[in-house]
Amino acid sequence: MRIQLLSAPAHHYTGNPPYRMNPQLGLPILAAVLERAGHEAQVYDLEALAYTPERLAASYAAQRGSWPDAVGFTCNSYNHRGVRESIAALRGVGYDGYIAVGGPWATLRARGAVDTASAWGADAWVAGECEGNVVRLFEERLTGVVEGEPAPIESIPSPLWAKHRPSPVTYLGNPPLARMQATAPQSISMWSRGCPHSCTFCGNVIFGGQKVRRRPVEAVYEDMAALKALGARSVFVYDDELPGMPGETHATWLMEVCEAIAPLGLTWQCQGRCSERWVTPDVLTAMRRAGCRVVMWGVESFSQRILDAMKKGTTTDDIWHTLRTARAAGLENWIYLMVGNYQETATDLLLTLHEFEKAIAEGLVQHRQVTVVTPLPGTPLHEAAAAEGWLHEAPETGRQMHQVYMDTPWLTGREQRFWGARLEEA
Repeated sequence: MRIQLLSAPAHHYTGNPPYRMNPQLGLPILAAVLERAGHEAQVYDLEALAYTPERLAASYAAQRGSWPDAVGFTCNSYNHRGVRESIAALRGVGYDGYIAVGGPWATLRARGAVDTASAWGADAWVAGECEGNVVRLFEERLTGVVEGEPAPIESIPSPLWAKHRPSPVTYLGNPPLARMQATAPQSISMWSRGCPHSCTFCGNVIFGGQKVRRRPVEAVYEDMAALKALGARSVFVYDDELPGMPGETHATWLMEVCEAIAPLGLTWQCQGRCSERWVTPDVLTAMRRAGCRVVMWGVESFSQRILDAMKKGTTTDDIWHTLRTARAAGLENWIYLMVGNYQETATDLLLTLHEFEKAIAEGLVQHRQVTVVTPLPGTPLHEAAAAEGWLHEAPETGRQMHQVYMDTPWLTGREQRFWGARLEEA
């Protein structure tokens, strides 16, 4: 069976340049699973290739004799309109093959998805991880809502980058621009899956709420070595949170991975969780020696009241300990902050600003990203906003994480813009 796996475009309706920071990992991994089962799989990142739905339709119309037997789309919050339009474009030129839709947005919208998938022209709507049953999905042409089946982490193959277009080393990598230029070409890898925490705003419905599953050390090494062979100089490790996860097992595994990959000479960056107990000098020093240069910490707020309201599970002591320990190990800190958090007032944001300025003065902040909270469907925050009567759905255009599109009971949109600018300029 010939199968095309597509990441749909969004630039044509957001007005932004095509997204080229990092490729998505899910589709090349699924391609590897399908090829291992004897099928021919090809992955196209239509967003990175700047393919609009109209261009996709024209391409299919010109190749009627070589259409794939089946098509799969990954659907995210920022490109769900692109998925819908791309399916309509394929059906509009006469493609009558099997179409399945999966990914985070599809999983969030799983309730009532049968009607949605049908209205879009798709045959199936896949919720959650599906390496365990993606072969059956396409071979048996399952329809309606299909619950994905996770596969044992040790059985999941490396991404099939040879079948990915464009090349994974043609992407720009993560900001800031100075680091992008210094580390390009950059690519992406995932070493573990799962996050056991329960932050109310988190839309990580694929791996969220799960026990952490770690890939074998040898598999991580093979992935990183393959990226180096392709020409990557640096790698973004896309685990939900790599350092700071609880347990001695995780810390030991991470240090073993670091020891294994150090000889490759790659630099890399990752995301981490602030923790006074589990962010230790031993772990961070091992990461630095293995090539890690930047850790992106989900601080969100310096107000303990707001951290508790969002069920973050961290304390301000966790934050300060983490930032200081990382700098002492020679790592750069990339701080995530959010405005418009649940129950957040101007008083909370003033506290966050003052504490953030202290961290900057102490030399603890090298990079920052300030975003606006988006209540994504399926999250506790979305449910609370709907129940309390202040929910307005995010529009389908613009920079979703950065635009202000509604007041909260505690902050007007104007106040959110003001505090976002203050934190950006601190």
